[in-house]
Amino acid sequence: MILLLGALDAHAARVSSEVERTMQTRGTARVLVSLSAAGQPLLASRNALLRSNAIQTAVTRTERGLQPGTYRMRRKFALVGAFAVDIDSRALARLRRNPDVAAIDVDLAGGGHAVAPDESSDLNAVSPLLPLGLDGAGMKVAVVDTGVDLDHPDLQARVVGEQCFCTKLSGGGCCPNGAATQTGAGSAQDDHSHGTHVAGIIVGEGVVAPRGALPRASLVAVKVMDSKNAFCCISDVIAALDWLAVHHPDVDAVNMSLGTISTLYPGDCDAASATTQAMAQAVGALINRGAVVTASAGNQSNAGAMAMPACIRDVFSAGATWDFTGGPRSVFNCSETSTAPRQPACFSNRSTTTDLYAAGAYVTSAANGGGTLTWPGTSFAAPMMAACAVALKQAAPVAGPAERMDAMRLSPTRVTDAVSGRQYPFLDCIDAVRLLNPAIFGPFEAQCSGAPVPPADWSGSSAGAPSMQASPVQTPRTARSAWRGGMRPSDTRLRRH
Repeated sequence: MILLLGALDAHAARVSSEVERTMQTRGTARVLVSLSAAGQPLLASRNALLRSNAIQTAVTRTERGLQPGTYRMRRKFALVGAFAVDIDSRALARLRRNPDVAAIDVDLAGGGHAVAPDESSDLNAVSPLLPLGLDGAGMKVAVVDTGVDLDHPDLQARVVGEQCFCTKLSGGGCCPNGAATQTGAGSAQDDHSHGTHVAGIIVGEGVVAPRGALPRASLVAVKVMDSKNAFCCISDVIAALDWLAVHHPDVDAVNMSLGTISTLYPGDCDAASATTQAMAQAVGALINRGAVVTASAGNQSNAGAMAMPACIRDVFSAGATWDFTGGPRSVFNCSETSTAPRQPACFSNRSTTTDLYAAGAYVTSAANGGGTLTWPGTSFAAPMMAACAVALKQAAPVAGPAERMDAMRLSPTRVTDAVSGRQYPFLDCIDAVRLLNPAIFGPFEAQCSGAPVPPADWSGSSAGAPSMQASPVQTPRTARSAWRGGMRPSDTRLRRH
């Protein structure tokens, strides 16, 4: 017996203190369980079929080890080695000892990062994409949010897919049909406006609201947040990404203007918990299919941490700046003595691993009921980046996610955070297009031979951005590991001289 207990202890899964506290207080907890890849190499396979089969086998085996009446399964995934489940203390004890389980954490709650005028799209250089022939035709973007107004004249013709994963913590669901999962027509109907607003920034046709960046792109809407712009559990968001990877593997960008509120992370958070491990897998599955995944940093005014999923290493994270010159202003419980274009907003979260800033306060876009709204937030900086990521794929079809993200990071315009002193690149989509495909601007720039890199004395100015010499100041991200997907500066053709 002593030897047996020792063997079990050797396989003990990590259980977070929050799970322990919740269990002591309530007697039950909704948790996200991540599976261990130890001895199960197929769990990490890049072959989708082999990976999916290995995950389903491990989940089934784990579930068989639980006693009926001690748990309720909430979410299973196709390509993510994890599952969400309600458990009591008996189920927790069995999961803790199960060698298939790596970690057990609370299924985190969160919400949308919002409370744009359209100076934001001009500052971010996404509004001038149409004259270059970059209108999104043949491209696809997904918005994981509160859904979209399916009857809005700016969006109704753009929607090509819908799904809902929206759970109420008290039980039941917040999908349009009242369930926790809904598929097909009507499943992503917005009941808040946040998702409609975000979608309009990317694909709005400009019938009622200001035109979006890519008015001919196709839109897949996935509802994960309720009428209060909140999600109960991060597993719903993971389920949305997992569903997109399986059912829309051709998606070019996925935007998540949402994140945890009470739990923030100071750096790359992939290994921090069962929830971040599962989120990293879901993001990885989409990147492996060619999608750039963007997320808002959050609006808690934190100068050293971001929300999850923005903190995931391969998620392209967005901080927000102002887009206008003005006097004192208070937003999200923070106050500015004045505002200016490209000035980092005091409400924006940021850390050493924040990828990019984009103008996001204020942005006018589509709203529920066929009208418009003007809101500030990192929620509206992220879709600017998602729109640019799609445009870059249209401009340079062979460019992978890492190349497209790098092209945006190499913006010649930098902003400085007044609190930390850190510098970050500011989105200039026209500049990024020029890096990946200079020929799109005409014969003169197309004469360059070799890699698509601008000449050494090129000023880098576009869309009203201040002229700056080449050789950008390295941000914390680029100095440490900007070249995602295993790419390093010596491996990539995207760099300034």
